[in-house]
Amino acid sequence: MSATYALTVIEEHGARPGLTRVIESVHAMICVIADDFDVPDLELTVVLTGDITASIQARSETERDFSPERVGGTVRGKTISLVRDFSETAIVLATGDAAADEDFDEVEFLHLVGHEYGHALIGRLRAAAGTRPPKPTRDLTPDEVAAIWAYEAADEFRCDLFSNTLLGKFVTVTPGGSEPRPLTLADVFGEGYRVAFVDLLDDVHPGWPDLVQAYRTREVGLGEMYGGLVFGTGSVLKLIAHADAVEEAGGNAPLLTAATDHPAVQRLLGPVWTQIREVLDTTPTLPPLAEFAATDRAIQECGQHIVAMWQSLGVRGHLTEDDQLYVSVS
Repeated sequence: MSATYALTVIEEHGARPGLTRVIESVHAMICVIADDFDVPDLELTVVLTGDITASIQARSETERDFSPERVGGTVRGKTISLVRDFSETAIVLATGDAAADEDFDEVEFLHLVGHEYGHALIGRLRAAAGTRPPKPTRDLTPDEVAAIWAYEAADEFRCDLFSNTLLGKFVTVTPGGSEPRPLTLADVFGEGYRVAFVDLLDDVHPGWPDLVQAYRTREVGLGEMYGGLVFGTGSVLKLIAHADAVEEAGGNAPLLTAATDHPAVQRLLGPVWTQIREVLDTTPTLPPLAEFAATDRAIQECGQHIVAMWQSLGVRGHLTEDDQLYVSVS
């Protein structure tokens, strides 16, 4: 197969100039990878912006309330499918405001580019493989949400390792006067993600059980409790994915082994992430199209462990006969 991967680069909202050459260099390399992995035709627009919030909100109906703040850090890049099958995709990258006196880390920017390109390729492969869930027309059940959380966390891990490979091709380091070696994400982020993960463990346990108990005692409403638990789960799993990818890139033990005694890991997060990692460890970082459907279904099936985690806290949900979501707490 020989596909076409068209590129358009846009600078807006006072974006830092001179970065188009970086995008073009990365694009040329990734086009070869995309063709090797049978990624179908893709029209890509890379938006370099001094205001990531404005640029994302202008390109996505579903991101009108977008805010860059996330658990463990700030969003500096986002991949947006302009059409459902990702054949037209935008990557929005924060460059900082050219007029402001801001430090700019070109290595971190290169990582950001590689990571978001990974999302574009995976999104296109998922659509072509037929494993992207249909556009929602009703509230999703816990099973449906959990399948999405599982593959979104896996995507973050894969895209980080995809970027890690890219970084090693562009940048080398010579630590302590030793022989040069490829740069890794561990060099870029150090212990930052690991520390962020450890710092939020108490928010998970006793945080999540306390949140459910607060509903039982009528201190919070059902929607606040359920939304906090469900969306908190998605955010924490993505943070684990980033942190574990940095550990993997540095040749270290998996992240959860550093906090195995914490009840958040023992009772809640460990049984979920361990199953996702098992699939990730036995499949390619970027599965080719011929293998993508089977791999993605295996990841989405890991969502059942997320559902089991919620059930262990007493939270369940199902659809009523008239297709309404019913959430119960035991």
